[in-house]
Amino acid sequence: MKIWIDGSGWNGRRCGWLFCTEGGEVKSQFYDTPFTNNEMEYTAMLNALEAAGEGDEILSDSALVVNQISGKWKVREPRLFSHCSTCRAIVDRKRIKLTWIPREENKAGHLIEKA
Repeated sequence: MKIWIDGSGWNGRRCGWLFCTEGGEVKSQFYDTPFTNNEMEYTAMLNALEAAGEGDEILSDSALVVNQISGKWKVREPRLFSHCSTCRAIVDRKRIKLTWIPREENKAGHLIEKA
């Protein structure tokens, strides 16, 4: 199964995350408390990983999140260390494939813009 994810940082009124599956499931949550875009991208990833089955694929337009979880890039922001390590453990355990996609191809990105 494919799962598309996106997160949206604080814009002065809200922030949030969303994921959608090729089967039509959509899950999201929005907050009135400020979080950064990267925190919301990781939150989307964590929620998608929890919902994913073994061997599923998660697609994200966040090069930072995909490359940090895959170990290609270092995590420099202390607030993201625990998110990244939790994601890595789930990816390894469930053998999830992470794929970076351009923003235009992110189905979750289109949905979060309308939410």
